[in-house]
Amino acid sequence: MSDRPLPQSLGPTPATRGLTLNWMAPFYDRVCRAMGLGPAFRERTVGIAALRPGESVLDVGCGTGVLTRRAAQDVGAAGTVWGIDPAPDMIRVALRNAAAEDSPARFKPGVIEEIAFEDASFDAAFASLMLHHLPPDVKRAGLREVRRVLKPGGRLVVVDLDRPRHPLWWLLLWPLRFHDGPSENIEGRIPGLLTESGFDPVSVADHWAGFVTFWVARAPAAASVPASSRK
Repeated sequence: MSDRPLPQSLGPTPATRGLTLNWMAPFYDRVCRAMGLGPAFRERTVGIAALRPGESVLDVGCGTGVLTRRAAQDVGAAGTVWGIDPAPDMIRVALRNAAAEDSPARFKPGVIEEIAFEDASFDAAFASLMLHHLPPDVKRAGLREVRRVLKPGGRLVVVDLDRPRHPLWWLLLWPLRFHDGPSENIEGRIPGLLTESGFDPVSVADHWAGFVTFWVARAPAAASVPASSRK
């Protein structure tokens, strides 16, 4: 186990209008496994990113850091992996679990719509099952921010709700169309939002359970990184 001390205070919690799941932190991992979002799901997500040793990676909306710590294994000691989440209790659990596993993954409070890293800081980023928690304007601002902090040619792996691929899922997920956050997902609009945010190309890498899609969105290779969306 690592002897790194855990911070007594995480500092100020960033404000966001997106949904946070702070109250779920103590049992979040158990809920994910019960929903089928266990090790196989995380392995598929990391595999799609095709991480290489020495790369720098950002996991936005990292929750308890399961995916973040898994990504840290692929980039190795020469790489860097950061997880950010607006829920302080999620970050506390992530830090505790990283210390228990002696993982080099790093964590701090943060929001996707105002990412506290410099332009072109990361080779790859993840946004796993978090975009549907964001209002439309926050979703757009957040994707522009991820685009900003990616290096030219860097890739973003988005895993999230999508237009259902089976009538039964349409029936079960229909009520989500009346909520600002997930409605754009259910209507199949995520690829368009990624393109609007400056990613090109955007491709589908896989599907999961008939209503979750894995997209890979790349920052253009030309060094035209947009200015920060922060005001």
